Parts: sequence; structure tokens; C-alpha cells
Amino acid sequence: MSNLSSRRGLLALAGTGLAASLAGCSQLDSMSGSADETTDAVTLQIRPDEDEVSSLGEEIQAELENGTISRQEAQLEYQERQFELIEAAATDFEESAADSDITIESSETAYGIFLVAGSDEAILDTLRDGTAGAIYPGEQYEPLVQQQQQQAQQRTMIEEQQQTANNETNDSTGNETDG
Repeated sequence: MSNLSSRRGLLALAGTGLAASLAGCSQLDSMSGSADETTDAVTLQIRPDEDEVSSLGEEIQAELENGTISRQEAQLEYQERQFELIEAAATDFEESAADSDITIESSETAYGIFLVAGSDEAILDTLRDGTAGAIYPGEQYEPLVQQQQQQAQQRTMIEEQQQTANNETNDSTGNETDG
């Protein structure tokens, strides 16, 4: 029974993280550039390998079930390591773009977001082979980067609040044993 609740908990945590990362996507419809800003470039959002993400989830689930980490620690570790996977996939894309018909005009490797130009076939191949998770109009590059920066700031604030709460809990627990 505890395995079932732990798995549900991890899935809930993963779902919450995914929902939070996608929450701003619905706002993209309202973000549009003026007609003067049109370009032939498109924005690619790179995603990590699904097997690596799945393996990461299983690894953290095992740590959670073993009691090695708490739910909060599991959520934070999952998010941090998922961002590492995104950055690694983005770095791989950056290196492989030189060998393809894609030119990188701007990049935010940490977020896996690239403003690229190239043949339609080469750009669509990134979507077909799973390298890119999404293709947006070129005008969406800056709003996507800003959105990711805001989400990163929010995550940092949440992490700091959780660390403060954990420290306060540890301090109060330590005071009880001292008395």
C-alpha cells in the first residue's frame, strides 16, 4: 500500500512540475509580435531524451521509497536533474547544428530554447527525431526566454522558502532534544 501511495506521490509531484512548466504556454497565444518583427527564423524548444527522463523518475522514486529523501527533496532533485538533462540535450543540439542545415541565431542553452534559421526539412527533422519538443514562430523567442527566466526565479524563491522551513523545523527539533 505504501508503494502505491509513494508512486502516486511521485507521479503527482512530476505532474505538478510538468503543469507548472507548461502553465505559461497558454499565455503564448496572447503574446504576439508586430508585423514589423517578422523573420524567417523559428524558435525551437529542445527536450531531453524520454528514456533518460523516465530513468530519472524511477531513480528518484526508488530513493523516495527507500526513505533516503523526503517528498520535497525528491521534487527539488527531480526538477534540478531534469533541467540538467535539458541543458545537456541543448548542448548536444548546439554541437550537431553545425553539421546540419540549421543556423543558430540566438540561444539560451540553460532553457533549451534556440532561435534558428534553416531549411524547413532540417527544422522539421528536429521535431520528428524528438530533439525538439516544440517549434514556435521566431517572434516567440524573447517571450519564451523571459517566461523561463521568471519560472526559474519562482523556483529559486520556492527552494529558498523550503530550505528556510526545513532549517526552522530542524532548529525546533534540535531544541527539544537539548532540553
